[in-house]
Amino acid sequence: MKTLGRLDPARRIGASPLRVRHASGGVTFVLGLFLAVTAAATAAAPKTREPRWVFSLLPKSLQKNPRLELTVITEMTDAGRRRPPVSPRDPAYFELYSLGPHNLGDEIGGTEAVPANEVVELLRRALAKNGYQPAQPPAHPPSLLITYTWGMHNRLDEPDPDNPMLSPMAVERNLLDRAALVGGTKFAEELRRAFEQKNDLDLTGGALVPILDPIELFRRRQENNDFLVEQSLADVYYVVASAYDYDLARTRQRVLLWRTRMTVASAGVSEQQSLPALVAAAGPYFGKDMPQAEVLSRRSVREGSVEIGPPIIVEETAPPAPKGTK
Repeated sequence: MKTLGRLDPARRIGASPLRVRHASGGVTFVLGLFLAVTAAATAAAPKTREPRWVFSLLPKSLQKNPRLELTVITEMTDAGRRRPPVSPRDPAYFELYSLGPHNLGDEIGGTEAVPANEVVELLRRALAKNGYQPAQPPAHPPSLLITYTWGMHNRLDEPDPDNPMLSPMAVERNLLDRAALVGGTKFAEELRRAFEQKNDLDLTGGALVPILDPIELFRRRQENNDFLVEQSLADVYYVVASAYDYDLARTRQRVLLWRTRMTVASAGVSEQQSLPALVAAAGPYFGKDMPQAEVLSRRSVREGSVEIGPPIIVEETAPPAPKGTK
């Protein structure tokens, strides 16, 4: 089934058909947009991190067990909503298909990618939490084809040897592409509209009251929006899993049922240190229609970890009597 590799546009992982309407001053607009959003996110950081995030004097690269900042969003299509709900009691069976790793930007020196065989096992364990099980024909044939890809996204501009200046369209495209990875298509579209409104107001030349700034209003609209904007501006590792109708995929028809996007901020941690925690944390959200992205915080244990099961009560019994005694 090699043709199944065409099911996803691997080069543009978080892509959605988003375009910003530029009136004039392309490079100035993009740089102003980037700085405005960064300033808004930075100014609000203490409020969003107040009880959820813990400040540490040590950078993550020096912490033994750093706290990871994760996002997960599953978006379901109408075709997916028409299917029966999936749970551990009513499982669905799938076949996995790897699209391979795809890095969007520059590789970070000294970091090591997660091997493909480990990514498969991470996904299988996480999918099982919501009742998604590997197909076992003929008793349990696959009803889903789940394609997946993973890597890093740290691209802002796209290098052009003939044009050393920032490309406004490339910056726009990469910012919104990362926003779709972090918060989903709806979030990226709303952010695009906030950018556009901000640009239109700036072009009038009038002073803008900060509380009426479209980006500030967007940041405050939902509880997690401020953090999602921050994560969109950061370098991230990501995993994307997309579920398709298996029978139609065999006939080369592409019917998407749901897509789960996961990201983790990459600053100070490697892909191997962060992807296991990211995929495990996303397990309960696979195949679950989500109105907005979930923001999670998890620890990453670097020097081995022990998985502790539920506690059990063991009755204390008297030691056996030595042989030869009554």
